[in-house]
Amino acid sequence: MADVSSDLMTHDQAKPRVLITGFGPFPGVAENPSGWLAEMVAAAAPPTNCMIYRAVLPTEWHAVASRAAYFHQAIRPRLMIHFGLKVEATEIQLESKAHNQIEHRPDAGGAHPERNVVISGCEEMHETWLPVDALAGRLQAESIPVSVSQSCGRYLCNDLYFRSLNWAEQNGSDALFVHVPHIHILSMSTLLQAAELILQEALHAVQLQSKFGAGLIDVPPESR
Repeated sequence: MADVSSDLMTHDQAKPRVLITGFGPFPGVAENPSGWLAEMVAAAAPPTNCMIYRAVLPTEWHAVASRAAYFHQAIRPRLMIHFGLKVEATEIQLESKAHNQIEHRPDAGGAHPERNVVISGCEEMHETWLPVDALAGRLQAESIPVSVSQSCGRYLCNDLYFRSLNWAEQNGSDALFVHVPHIHILSMSTLLQAAELILQEALHAVQLQSKFGAGLIDVPPESR
């Protein structure tokens, strides 16, 4: 399984558990800034606010499916923020929806998906409950280029996002996928500032929903 790390040594059920992920390289992209971003924003998160778990996922169809299932059940996160690279992006994109569809493209290992949908028998689309317009406004106030997107694509970013939104809907949780551009479009410092603001505002949103106590279990992260 993935190297999931907790940035807190004490497991406090009163704190919301937050899963932050990024992706590794994929065909045509040797260096994926989303993996670095997930690790950096997790390390910088204020320890009094939440319990952070972070992971960099291989961009592989089987790995995303199996590790998403493990993270959901073992950690039972109250909030999930997934970062991914969108090659053609010129700004940060907050994804509002994920679709139960798959594009038959090879992954980083050259494998093609063996299915046409993300989850069989599931609805066609899931939408985040997080206030993406307000989140975008917060970033715009800091002069960070951002937009709200209605489509997360049909590749592995969408695959992970649909799985997390589906689990979130069934377990009183929330999820958000954030597409970022290459670092020659937005600097690493700007991306990190944006990621920290997104985490801060998303945590505030779930605090307002007053759901912190729902469904949390004291399971230490797996680290291998």
